[in-house]
Amino acid sequence: MLLFFGENLIEKVNSKFDFGLLIGALLYMSFIFLIIFHLTYFFTFYFKSLSIKDKNLSIFELNKFKVTKLKPNEIKGYSKSEVYFGKYMWKSKSIIIYSKNGIKYEFVSVFITKLNELENEMKRNRIKYLGFEDYQTGWFYRKYKFEK
Repeated sequence: MLLFFGENLIEKVNSKFDFGLLIGALLYMSFIFLIIFHLTYFFTFYFKSLSIKDKNLSIFELNKFKVTKLKPNEIKGYSKSEVYFGKYMWKSKSIIIYSKNGIKYEFVSVFITKLNELENEMKRNRIKYLGFEDYQTGWFYRKYKFEK
């Protein structure tokens, strides 16, 4: 659709220049680009894969394109939270794991099916439950309640 719109814009500009059409086309293309960028960022930021083997967690993060392995003694604690998508659209439960080196891993139930299994594993390994934290956004990233 974007290519079709761009082709028609070039034809219209070449045949008869209309400044209003050019401004409208630029606004439309900027809006489409913003939506595509936002959805791409959204999926790469929140998509994580989790596997639990021998009390160790293996976390694959799409935005960093790497696998991190966490042992129970490397985890400071975990908390429960909710992530809001849109102001009043819908929300999803999440678990945030705080590692001792200051890195946070957030698992959203929409993108991971093993959220209850993760919580049970944390309880089994006697990882400290830090509490529930409200969803607070900063300028670009989420603010976490239990970080250093």
